[in-house]
Amino acid sequence: MWASRSRLKRLGLTFFCGGHVRILVGDIGGTNSRFAVYDGSSISRLELYLNTDVEQIDDLVVDLVNRNPDVAGVSIGIAGPVQDQTVRMINFDWTLSGTNLSHRLDKSVLLLNDFHAQAYAVPHLSPKSWIPLDEIPQPERRNIAVIGAGTGLGEAMCIWTGEDWFPVAGEGSHVRFGPKDERQIQVLIKLLERWPDHVSVERIVSGPGIVNVYDVLRGDVASHPLVSDSDNPAAAISKLALEKACPIAIETIDMFVDVLADEAASLALKCAAGSVYISGGIPPKILPIVKARFRDAFHRKGRYRNYMQGVPIRIVTEPYLGLMGAGIAARTRWN
Repeated sequence: MWASRSRLKRLGLTFFCGGHVRILVGDIGGTNSRFAVYDGSSISRLELYLNTDVEQIDDLVVDLVNRNPDVAGVSIGIAGPVQDQTVRMINFDWTLSGTNLSHRLDKSVLLLNDFHAQAYAVPHLSPKSWIPLDEIPQPERRNIAVIGAGTGLGEAMCIWTGEDWFPVAGEGSHVRFGPKDERQIQVLIKLLERWPDHVSVERIVSGPGIVNVYDVLRGDVASHPLVSDSDNPAAAISKLALEKACPIAIETIDMFVDVLADEAASLALKCAAGSVYISGGIPPKILPIVKARFRDAFHRKGRYRNYMQGVPIRIVTEPYLGLMGAGIAARTRWN
């Protein structure tokens, strides 16, 4: 499975990193890991792994390099905070050291947070790679907020310095959840019974977060059979909500969208964003509900409502954003 230049062009990705030096790029999330070879303008040799099928992630990377001897280095976006080129994942029990990998491979290795990688790619997306939630014109050279929900919740910023883009990693998804209405307060109270020290936004806005909220809202009511029998209960809850087949599922996904929108708005305010990009696997799959609810919750920022109403919101549909971002990050730093 591979992605050609022509296919990437159709997807709307444009990149201006020249040269033909190839880099092994990776996008390691809480559930899946993707790897490919990046040549400065496109990716090829795409491989997808379930994390549960991989024994040691560093051994997999070494094997991939051995099978792709033409790569000059490795750049990986990974779901977790990167400190001194080492990351311990939050939503999967993996630790990866870029320094150790570099010694094993005798090649340059770059590790960065997965949303940090996305922030490198987002400024270069064309309208073919996202769905607008409004008709606000796309601003040029304004700060960008990036947030996305999947197995976890990720956040990053891309700052316009006046001369170039400067992507900044963030761990804002782990800030304390602040409920906005009585129903959200009820959910927080129940979640505090499980996590008395700290209930983060990610406990609500993520795949596992959908299940957390659903379980709280249903109380003593039995789970819907489609949920209890599913290997992916978050997807089952989302499906029930989209089909309007379960009131508890509807309320769950409504709350998911409202909290995601509020957190996206907070991130936008923190970096004075000119636009917000919503990535991750979940939002595109519940797009009708996102379109119906997101903007109202996003705009609900008191005295800054007018400001928020002028910020365009984009749902990213590009599946290889993290891989391309990892490649751009390596080219940017190594050049």
